[in-house]
Amino acid sequence: METLVLQVLGMSCGGCEQRIDAVLRRVEGVRDVTADHTTGAVRVRIGPELSDRGVLVERLETAGYEVVEGASQ
Repeated sequence: METLVLQVLGMSCGGCEQRIDAVLRRVEGVRDVTADHTTGAVRVRIGPELSDRGVLVERLETAGYEVVEGASQ
């Protein structure tokens, strides 16, 4: 398991956190999602079967959010 931390712009409430959670949990290999609209941080626990992490950014952008480049760990 690996944990990525993405800095996401555009979250303004708990509803945004829930939407991000739902969007990312649909990605195969995502084990857990924790979004915090007050800090803009989204923590994503992923398994080894998720080889293309770019799909996480694509899903977030499709949902209307912006991921700050270089903010993943």
